Amino acid sequence: MGQMSISRRGVAVSAVVFLLVAGALAALYLRRNREVTTSSEAAYEAYRQGIQNDRRFYRKEAQADYARALSLDPNFAMAMLRLARISNHDQAKSLIERARRLRGRLTERERLWVDFATTAEKGNSKERLRIAQTIRDKYPDDIDAAMLLCGDQMAQGHAEQAIRIYSEILEQDPNNAEVYNQIGYYYAWRGDYDKAMENLKKYQFMAPDQANPYDSLGEVQAFSGHYEEAVANLNRALTLKPDFFESTYHLGIVYEGKGDYARAIESYEKAAREALNDGRREDLLGSALRAALLARDRAAVREIQTRIAALPKGKHTELLQGYAGAALDILEGRSAEAERRLEQIKSGLLAIYEKEAKGSDRKPHFPSCNAMMALVKTQEGKTDEAIALYESNANPPNPWDNFEGRRWVYEARAHLAALLARKGALDRAEKLLAENKKWNPSWAPTRPAELSVEQLRREKVLAAAGVSGEKVSR
Repeated sequence: MGQMSISRRGVAVSAVVFLLVAGALAALYLRRNREVTTSSEAAYEAYRQGIQNDRRFYRKEAQADYARALSLDPNFAMAMLRLARISNHDQAKSLIERARRLRGRLTERERLWVDFATTAEKGNSKERLRIAQTIRDKYPDDIDAAMLLCGDQMAQGHAEQAIRIYSEILEQDPNNAEVYNQIGYYYAWRGDYDKAMENLKKYQFMAPDQANPYDSLGEVQAFSGHYEEAVANLNRALTLKPDFFESTYHLGIVYEGKGDYARAIESYEKAAREALNDGRREDLLGSALRAALLARDRAAVREIQTRIAALPKGKHTELLQGYAGAALDILEGRSAEAERRLEQIKSGLLAIYEKEAKGSDRKPHFPSCNAMMALVKTQEGKTDEAIALYESNANPPNPWDNFEGRRWVYEARAHLAALLARKGALDRAEKLLAENKKWNPSWAPTRPAELSVEQLRREKVLAAAGVSGEKVSR
C-alpha cells in the first residue's frame, strides 16, 4: 500500500539564538520544512510517528497519531489527508474537504496531494494516476507517489512498469522494506511462489519485530495451499501484535482452504469486529457470507445478515444485504427471488463502477455477483447460462490486483470444469483443473467439482471398456 512520505529538514540554531527568536520559531519552521505545513513541532512529531505506524500497517496507532497531530494543529492538512486514508468514508470525505479549503496556504507538493486525494475520493482513476505521476516527476524523492504509481500500474495490468518503479525506489532507498513486500505480492499474483517467498523473506529479515512481514508470508502461503506454514506465520504476527486483524482474516482463508467453514466464518467475523473502518468490515462480512454459502449453513447466513444490518449505512451496505438475501434464497430454493436480487445488485455495482472507474482502463466485471448468479442458473437447470457466467470469471477482462481476484478465477475454473464435464467436454474440464493445481493443489471449496470430473472420467473409461457402473459396484 502506498504511503505519503516526508523527509524533515531540521532547524539548526544555537540555544542562545533559539531564546532570542522563540516567538518567530513557528514561522521559521514553516519556511524550512517545505514538505509539510505546520506551525507546531509537536504536531509534526505526532505526524511523523503516524507515518511510521502506517508503514508498519499498525492502523489503530496511526489513526491516534494523526488525530493527535490535528489536535495540536487543527490546520495540519497533510495529517488530514493521511488520516482520511484509514478512516470511514464519511469521515474521510470531511477530512479531504477540510484540507482542500486550506489549499491556498500550502506548498506546491501539498497542493498536489490535496488534488490527488480529492480526485481519488471522487473516483476518477485516470486523473488520480496523472496527479501521482506529476508528483513523481516534480519530486523524484517522493517515495509515496512512486508507491502509489506502482499500485495503479499493477491494477491496470502494467506489471513491468510497476517493477521498474520499484527498482528505482530501491536505488533511492535501499532500506525500504515495504518495496520487498509489494514485489513479493507481485510475484505471488503471477503464480511464482518461489520468487514471492524470496522477496517476502527479505521483508521479514529487514523488519523481524513487526507483524506485517509474517502476515504477508502467511497470506501468500494460505492462498497457495501451504497451510501449516501459513498458520505458523499468522500466529507469529498475532503474537507480535494481538489486534492485527488482517492476520485473523488470513487465518479464515486457511480454514476455508481446508474446508473448515465453521472456523473460517468465526475468523472472518472476529476480524470484522476488530476492523478499523466500515468499508473493511463490509469486505470481511462478505468473506464470512461466502464461506457460509459454501457450507450451505442457513443459520450462519442469517447471523451474518444481522451483522450486516447493524453496520452504518454506506455505499456498499445495501449491496451486501442483497447478497445475504440472495444467499438465503439460493439455500432455500427460491431461485427467481435470488435472481431478482442479484440483478438489482448488478445495477448498483454498475452505477458505482460508472462513477469510480470513469477514465480508467478497467472494464465492468463483478465476479461475486457472477458466481452467485451462476449458482442460481445451475439450480434452475440453465447450464449454458451458468457456463457463460463462470467463463466470465475464469477469464476476467481486468488483471487482478489482489488475491481475491485470483481466487474468483480459481473457483470459476473448478465450477466450469464440473459443468463442462457433464456436457461431455472432459478434456477441457481436466485441463482447467490441472491449471488450478499448479497454484493450489488442495483448495477444499473446489474439491466437489474435482470429484465430479473424476467420477465422470471413470464412467467414460468404463463405458468404453463395456463395463457399466452397476457391474463395477457389485
